[in-house]
Amino acid sequence: MSQGRATPPQTREQQQAMSSGMRTQMLYFLIMILLLFVYTIPSLRTLFAIPMTYILQPFIGFGFKDPLFTILIAALITGFVNTIARHFFTDYFAMAEMQHKNKKLQERYREAIRTKDKAEMNAVRAEQSKSMQDSMKLTQQQMKPTFVTLILTVLIFAWLIGFMYHAETLGTTFISYPFSAQTGNMMYLFHGFYVWIGLYSLFSLIFTYPLQYSLKLWYMRRRVRNEGNYIGPAGQR
Repeated sequence: MSQGRATPPQTREQQQAMSSGMRTQMLYFLIMILLLFVYTIPSLRTLFAIPMTYILQPFIGFGFKDPLFTILIAALITGFVNTIARHFFTDYFAMAEMQHKNKKLQERYREAIRTKDKAEMNAVRAEQSKSMQDSMKLTQQQMKPTFVTLILTVLIFAWLIGFMYHAETLGTTFISYPFSAQTGNMMYLFHGFYVWIGLYSLFSLIFTYPLQYSLKLWYMRRRVRNEGNYIGPAGQR
């Protein structure tokens, strides 16, 4: 392999950032495994459901009569908490700047390959390595609240599973399809997952994306105003 194509050695700070990033991803993976265990192991699920049985069920349980609304409100709660927590740990300007920087580095690297400029290729690789370290720091900062909010999601999800099982015994898990006289059972298994889990995910997604987008716009406008760079409709500062 030619010297021009050798990857520059990582600095100690870059190696530490890589190691920290791997630990963060591993912890996130372990929490997701815990969520899977809660889904499949009844005894563990019952244990995790205890807090939400006393906190949520009196308010959004509706006596097991309207499980669809229970799923909707639970999805809104988790979506709201996750989005708000992540918002306060996200620097949108730094993320945009990082994306722009990476795009320019890719353009420089493609141009260096086209012109066979080995010195430029090595320089771009060094900058990309440093950029990757900075990008991982931003990602870790954004994921800090995720571990706490994921635990909340596990607790609510564990409670919902037991709640839906009980609702099924009462026959209240049937819903009518829109624009159709047919009904469906939310406890119907589809590829190993109940239909209500899909509804929970859909409700959360529909609510989370507009909220996240609105918070991002609010943050960016406030940041620009605070820095004195806001230009009004008539051109006044």
